[in-house]
Amino acid sequence: MKVKDVPPGRLLSTGPDSSLADVARRMRKEDCDSVAIMADKKLLGIITERDLVRAIADGVDPHQARADMFMSADPATVTADEEVSVVAVKMMRLGIRHLPVVDSHGAPVGLLSARDLVAVLDRKG
Repeated sequence: MKVKDVPPGRLLSTGPDSSLADVARRMRKEDCDSVAIMADKKLLGIITERDLVRAIADGVDPHQARADMFMSADPATVTADEEVSVVAVKMMRLGIRHLPVVDSHGAPVGLLSARDLVAVLDRKG
């Protein structure tokens, strides 16, 4: 089974100058656990719940801190033609739970989460 066979998750995005507070509010409103940081239609990074927790635990003021200061820059990505089992191993190896799905030009088109993979692999099961 390939990534293109998995229903794509919604990829929220915001600019690098967004505050962490704004990112967190958006994640809560949209019920998402990650946000792509983009500029000029280019993927710069990704912020996940884990990144927000680290920033707050370190005493960062979420109203002052910019997203680009706490994003995971140049994130790993996957394409629609990659095998789901290979992607699952990639996530485990990298210790991550979210991978942006990009098209042949590197433009983000969706998001694949570990939860998506578990659901798909469980159905095959």
